[in-house]
Amino acid sequence: KAMDAGEYNFAIAFQERIKITEDQMAFYEEMAEMYVGDDVSPDFYGWVFPKYDHVGVGTGTVVNRPAIKQYQKAIRDRAGDK
Repeated sequence: KAMDAGEYNFAIAFQERIKITEDQMAFYEEMAEMYVGDDVSPDFYGWVFPKYDHVGVGTGTVVNRPAIKQYQKAIRDRAGDK
């Protein structure tokens, strides 16, 4: 059923779960990473968040949703190997 919610924009986000070694996980023991810049998103940020045995690497956007895979590649490139 349609409802009159008004006009609004929506964001799209993309996150990969990347398994890394225990030594690499030690780098994230007390930190997470956030990146800003038009390469990772023109209006959002990119992130590397540690999880239990992997990292979540992602980004999002409202203004250029079709480019989300391009932004995801950029956040992976910027985060690099630790």
